[in-house]
Amino acid sequence: MMRVLVPSRLRAKVRAWLDSHYVPIADHRRDLQDAHRETRALRDELAALRAEVKRLKEAPPPPAPDTCRLAHETAQALDGLLQNEVLLWQAVDELRSAGPGAVPDRGTEARPCA
Repeated sequence: MMRVLVPSRLRAKVRAWLDSHYVPIADHRRDLQDAHRETRALRDELAALRAEVKRLKEAPPPPAPDTCRLAHETAQALDGLLQNEVLLWQAVDELRSAGPGAVPDRGTEARPCA
């Protein structure tokens, strides 16, 4: 190996250029370790997801009568909601047609909200 006298300013510029263009070995090793750790974490997470999928595939289906009952109750509740909405819009239309300042007739058929 041969040594040459180089001005310190030039030596500093060359080192700065090399440091800016190349990754130090320690940083490279740290990046590799981080990537390896993340790969292991993803592998473990993927294994857990596969186990969950297998468990869900092997689980018995929910009982049909309970599903039918819930669907029927939901349909009844939605029907009541839609009927109440129709009554609400009928009342709004009645108020609009009565004109400004008019008091609506409270004796018309009104169904309480269920």
